[in-house]
Amino acid sequence: METITRVIPRPVSANAKKTKPVVIKWNGEKMLRNQSVNACVDEIYETSKSMGFVKVNLIGASSSGKTVLSSVLAHQLHIRDSTFEVHHFEDKDLIDFKTTIQNLSKSNQILVFDDLSGLVANFGKQALDKLKSELTTVRHIDSNEDRRIIMILNFHSQKILDKFIRISNFTFYTDCQLEEIGYLEELLGRQHSQKINQFAKLRSQSRMYHKFSFPLSKKRNDYFTYKDGNPFRILLYNNGLSTRFVVSPQLSWILGDELCQVCKPAEKTIASKINLDQFKTDIDRKFTKGIVKRAVELRLLRNGYYTQPKRVQQCEKYIGRFFESKVINLEELAEAYGLTERTTKLFPDKTPNFEAKS
Repeated sequence: METITRVIPRPVSANAKKTKPVVIKWNGEKMLRNQSVNACVDEIYETSKSMGFVKVNLIGASSSGKTVLSSVLAHQLHIRDSTFEVHHFEDKDLIDFKTTIQNLSKSNQILVFDDLSGLVANFGKQALDKLKSELTTVRHIDSNEDRRIIMILNFHSQKILDKFIRISNFTFYTDCQLEEIGYLEELLGRQHSQKINQFAKLRSQSRMYHKFSFPLSKKRNDYFTYKDGNPFRILLYNNGLSTRFVVSPQLSWILGDELCQVCKPAEKTIASKINLDQFKTDIDRKFTKGIVKRAVELRLLRNGYYTQPKRVQQCEKYIGRFFESKVINLEELAEAYGLTERTTKLFPDKTPNFEAKS
């Protein structure tokens, strides 16, 4: 009798299918692709498109990098969408939140509030209750429901804040002390216990040895090592669906020798005064003062600064009333006044021809 042999394929485990993390470069520095803070920025930005108002919490001890991280997030967000303005505030501005919002332009906003740990102690529970009601209706302030707002809040510990304030769409942890491990497990879920403990160890490792490492495979000595703060620092990130490790640099490292006039403008110095004088002489000669003034007004307006005369601003508010009632639209209004969209480019003979002083 003929023997029939059957080969039953052995199932491949999920772990066996896992590949090694991909190493990429950012500004010439190596990092693991699945740990890039830019992926978090993309998630925040995409969420803002559908929600309109997004809260991002940054939690950690003093000097753990919250302020640095907030500046990186704000910068990376506004370079994705130039309609966003960036503003930095203190806790007192959050307490009088309605006034803070009303004083801003109607452009999309990234609002960074630094160190809110003493919010209740400094202003009392009554001020906190007022803030809750204003946050609930933030997009209806000034009847500007089309404006998108991304709020970034920095504080030391979630325990000391009211539950309403600490609820967020996205959370970054910049540090984790041993006594905080149990509390993080309650917040993020027991299924993340191993990751939370690993984060606490990685932060201790980075403080003591100024570096931290991640295994690339099960092979011995197969690790990827970062130098703490040179330029990346370890973070724990939660987006409501998952919790993972990410790394983020300083804003100064991202910008290099450049400046960002939206979130990190040049400081007033003797060098900047020389640059301004040279710039003004050069641009006035090439475009005339009247054209330059209109261009500066346009640049200021894009950054949220209104310099138009009061009557012009009043007229703009008048037009806004019609937009709110949906009686007319912007395209029809522009056509009625003979205004059309224009594009241009800077010709070689109009480019700056002086060397900036640093």
